[in-house]
Amino acid sequence: WTTLSPRLRTTTPTPCPSRRWGGPPIGSPSSGTAGNTGAVVVAASLKLRTLAGIERPAIATVMPTSDEPFVLIDAGANTDCDAKRLAQFAVMGSVYCRKILKRANPSVGLLSIGGEETKGNEVTKEAHSILSSAQINFKGNVEGHELFAGGLDVVVCDGFVGNVVLKTTESVAQAIGRFLRREFSNGPLRRIGALFLKGAWRALRTTIDPEMYGGALLLGVNGVCIITHGSSSRRAIFHAVRVAHESLQNHLNDIIVEEIRAKGF
Repeated sequence: WTTLSPRLRTTTPTPCPSRRWGGPPIGSPSSGTAGNTGAVVVAASLKLRTLAGIERPAIATVMPTSDEPFVLIDAGANTDCDAKRLAQFAVMGSVYCRKILKRANPSVGLLSIGGEETKGNEVTKEAHSILSSAQINFKGNVEGHELFAGGLDVVVCDGFVGNVVLKTTESVAQAIGRFLRREFSNGPLRRIGALFLKGAWRALRTTIDPEMYGGALLLGVNGVCIITHGSSSRRAIFHAVRVAHESLQNHLNDIIVEEIRAKGF
C-alpha cells in the first residue's frame, strides 16, 4: 500500500503481466493516495498504464441515497470526454457495482439536463445512443434532482460534471449539519429534544459517512488505485484497503477487460 504525498518521495507499484483467472489478477499491484487527485491520475496512467481497450481511467465514487448507494463515475479524472469514453465508464461502473456492491444486474443512468434522449449536449446524446444499443442495463438519462432518490446503481458523467456534483453534495451536507446544530441548540427544550434524537442522528451520520465506502477507486488502470480525502482518518484508510482487497479478490480488472472487448467499445 503506497501513500502518495506532495511532501514525500512517491513510490509507484509496477504492473505485473496479465494472467488468466487461475493466477494473479490483471494489475495485482495496489496503491492509495490521500494527496492530489490530478497527480495520482497522471502517475497511475503513466506508470501502471491503462487496461487493454480502455482509453482513459475514471474515478468511481460511492454516493449514499435514501435507498441503496450508487456509483458516480467519473468523479474528476477527465474534464473532457467523448461518447465512447462515457460508454466505457458505464461498463466499468457496472462491473464495480456488480462485484463490489454485490448488485446482480446494476442499472445505469446517464446524467443529463432532461430525461428525454434528445436532451443534453452532443456528447451525451451520442453516448445515450451507444448505451441504448449496448448489452447493459441502461435506464436512460437521469437528472440531478433524481440522484439521491434511489433506483439507480450507476450514474455516468464526465469528470467535470461529476466533480461538481461530488463537491456540491459535500457542501450541502455540511451546511445542513450546521443548520441542525444551530437550531437544536437554540433553547433548552430543543436541546432536550436533540438528546432524544441522538441515536437517530448517529445512524444518519453512519449512513452518509463517506469514510465507510473506502475512498474512490480509479478504474481502468492496470492495477488497483484508491483515492482518499486528504483528511482521511484511520477508519477511512482501513475501508480503502478493504476495497482494494475486494477488487483483487473479485478480479475486477479482468472482468472489465473482457466486457469492454465483448461490447466492442
